Amino acid sequence: MSEADAVLLSRRDGHRLDLTLHRPERRNALSRELVEALTQALRAADADPEVRVVVLTGSGQAAFCAGGDLAGDLTGGVEAVTRAFSELMRTLDGLGTPVIARVNGHAVGGGLGLLLACDLAVAADDVKLGTPEVKSGLFPMMIAPLLERHAGPKRAAELFFTGERLDAQAALASGLLNRVVPRAELDAAVDALVARVLAVSPTAIRLGRRALAATRGLPLEAALPALAQGLAEVLSSEDALEGISAFLEKRAPAWKNR
Repeated sequence: MSEADAVLLSRRDGHRLDLTLHRPERRNALSRELVEALTQALRAADADPEVRVVVLTGSGQAAFCAGGDLAGDLTGGVEAVTRAFSELMRTLDGLGTPVIARVNGHAVGGGLGLLLACDLAVAADDVKLGTPEVKSGLFPMMIAPLLERHAGPKRAAELFFTGERLDAQAALASGLLNRVVPRAELDAAVDALVARVLAVSPTAIRLGRRALAATRGLPLEAALPALAQGLAEVLSSEDALEGISAFLEKRAPAWKNR
């Protein structure tokens, strides 16, 4: 498939991988083809030790992602599409590689779920986020747990039941975003955040991210044994040895990524 025909664009720059949802004519809506391509790309990135951060964005400026493509290709039926989206959400949850959402445009429905499944999110100040499904007689079943986790049950219920869209500042205040910047500063803000992530131990991030995913939602008593095991893995890593040595020697660490 040529780049012109691709629904997902990929660009590598050192330890950074940029993935771009590329269906601008459909506001980057999630077709089954796009969902499966993104799942495969994320798995490949996670298996590559040279990839230490993924930046996810959408083509153009109108939309990060307009959610599921209800008017598009539903080959295989709704169940096949929802299975593919479920697999994408599971893949994002289980990654060791951090993912930053570069929110270049509106994110609604499944597009908001995709944003929330990322670890960090930087948005242009003119974007809007929401779950408008109820206005079409639908309900955001697949992303409801993510929105409740980030915004809390009361705020999430209001968004679910009214279809309200939040502007960027309201989304920031609701815990859905990390940064909101003028559109002209979006790339610089993402680049700065990428640089900060790349400056720390990739091993610590990978082990920590997976441990948190495995224990999320568990009572503290049930989570502590798994977290203690995760800490033991981190402490036995070469990056931990290097980080401690660098601290004692008052120098910058040279991460081994193992």
